[in-house]
Amino acid sequence: MNNIDDMEESRRKISLWGVGDWGIRIVGSIEDEYSRKVKTVAMDTDMQSLVCSPVSSKIAIGGDITGGLGTGGDIENAQKAFHESEDKIRAELSNCEVLLIVGGIGGGVGSGIIPLLCEYAARQNIFTMVFISRPFKFEGRRKNQCFQHAREKIKERAVGLACFSLDRLVGRVGDDTPHEEVFHYCDRILRESVECIIAYLTSSTPNRGDYASLKNLLSYDGETVLGACEVDGPEDLTEAIKGAISALSLSASELGSSEGFLVQIDSGAELPFHGVGKAIGFLAGLIGDDAELLYTITRNQSQGRKIILRIIAVGIPEKKVGGLTPDMPVTLTTQAPPRKQTMIDFNKFTRGVFAESDPTLSDGEDLDIPTFVRKGISLD
Repeated sequence: MNNIDDMEESRRKISLWGVGDWGIRIVGSIEDEYSRKVKTVAMDTDMQSLVCSPVSSKIAIGGDITGGLGTGGDIENAQKAFHESEDKIRAELSNCEVLLIVGGIGGGVGSGIIPLLCEYAARQNIFTMVFISRPFKFEGRRKNQCFQHAREKIKERAVGLACFSLDRLVGRVGDDTPHEEVFHYCDRILRESVECIIAYLTSSTPNRGDYASLKNLLSYDGETVLGACEVDGPEDLTEAIKGAISALSLSASELGSSEGFLVQIDSGAELPFHGVGKAIGFLAGLIGDDAELLYTITRNQSQGRKIILRIIAVGIPEKKVGGLTPDMPVTLTTQAPPRKQTMIDFNKFTRGVFAESDPTLSDGEDLDIPTFVRKGISLD
């Protein structure tokens, strides 16, 4: 955006809605650089999550049904809450052309409300994209069945859909990572993914993306992941895309079978055309011939020469429960990998010692000492 008028026009057209506690948390954490380009809205049956949110526009729904409390995981109550408050929702969407929805699927609010919100937006011809998370497998069959059902309902509305598996995201963190830190990590991945889409839709020409291309990109079945890398300047652009590819944590087969990629480059400095082409071309050489590849560049002069490059990969085949262990993730680096084996110094004057037993003696000779040492035989 080059001026205030353009930014205000974008805000009138694009709305970012957080549905339920998790979605509201994501929308409330969007960086100012991106949040000021869209209208942010928080919607929930739980008044506490709305009161605690920094989002300016808030919609409390289902007051008569829930009394300002949550739905307790009841999808039917969430649907009733939506219908009770349709007038509020209609008013908030009156001038919207693009609707971005963020929410967790598996509980009552997200599973009940997001499909209905998509249905309403479709009737109003509002271009809609949805960012949802799949529950952890350890959360039980019921939540995962709710997710499957809600996802199918969302897909029926012909909207763009980015589905993030929490199990896949957690696969990137160490076994001893604290519980709360894991959730902060998942929040960051979803937040940055939403920011990428906002950047694509609001970038100044000639880098501004079109709705149809983005909808096509997010129409593929499968999972979505994001990888990001930060470098010091334009000369490191190819290294940035290598780092972002590595951060995707996809195996070579997953990378090759992914249906589409969106590359977002956030730079404080002007970027050379050939440098951008070389970096994007590097990714193009690793993915399938039929994969869709979009990119956009945004300028943020407050960053100086720093560049942040992010890749969203979509249409990744879902991992099968109990299936074979996947290939090792693709890792790209110009540095030599560390040695995996330490060189052993076979000093011919070094004798072996069994710490748990006495020396093995025979005719006055210690048989624990190698024969060539006892006999004085040189190996040189």
